[in-house]
Amino acid sequence: MLHVFITVGHFQRCHELGLFGVRPSSINQLAQVRDGDEAWLYPRLAGALVGPYRCRGEVTYLGPEVPAPAWEPAAPGSAREEFRFVVGLAAERTPGRVPVARLYATARAAGITCGPADFVKRSVFTFLPAEGARMAEALARAPKQDGLVFAPRPRPYPLDGYRPVNAANLEYILRHEALDESLLEFILAREGGGLLAEAGARPAFNQLRIDDRGNRIDLVYAGADNIFIVELKRGRRDAEARRDILRYELWARGRRRELAAALGMETASPAVTPVLVAAGGPPRPADCLIYDWRLAPDPARLAFARVQ
Repeated sequence: MLHVFITVGHFQRCHELGLFGVRPSSINQLAQVRDGDEAWLYPRLAGALVGPYRCRGEVTYLGPEVPAPAWEPAAPGSAREEFRFVVGLAAERTPGRVPVARLYATARAAGITCGPADFVKRSVFTFLPAEGARMAEALARAPKQDGLVFAPRPRPYPLDGYRPVNAANLEYILRHEALDESLLEFILAREGGGLLAEAGARPAFNQLRIDDRGNRIDLVYAGADNIFIVELKRGRRDAEARRDILRYELWARGRRRELAAALGMETASPAVTPVLVAAGGPPRPADCLIYDWRLAPDPARLAFARVQ
């Protein structure tokens, strides 16, 4: 899978130490990362993508007791969070630069609409596999500028002994981090966590890109003959949730054949079912499945209850 990691103020340290990190509130950005995936860094101020890199190992939780490996800790009294979740990066050859303007032109030539909102409004998105493959090919063909005269030479950072972020280590992580919408999405995208277990569905994508204006589907689950479009809410079931879930459902219905092929489903025209996952609130909207979620404390695990 192809990843683009967006960074604003820490690019040189990301590059030097061969790591990319996210704040606790943004861990869902790394949910799709797997060992061996290809990654590019996008230093927003430089206006170019830098890479390619290879993702090494699992996404890792450094924890607040571990000194930040690549970034300065927050100053006393500052509200800025430390970067605690990281993925190791390795440069298998000298990384080059692809200017974003050239990337846009190359992507359009490959039949992919790619716009500034993809790199500014959001820091993560997932292409459907066919589009992602075309984007990777476009990046491989794009002429690259040599060298990174403004960045130090990458060097590995030792990650041995730190905890991978997964359901088995959830109790350890939750000693220091709140189980908010972002961490919930990460666990569900990688582990399933029991959501839709009765339907035999498995998690397939998170932050699935549906256009170049910043709209993303939180989670997509695949069943035997059903695609579940999942919207996570931080405890509210309201008109906004209804608008979001209906818009995503319509998009998925119009592309069910493409989704079925991407998910490896036997049927070419699966059903599309919207699902709302929230921690409380009135049972609306009525035209989708609704689940409550909570954290079961002993042992620490995710528990889901069907509301309607």
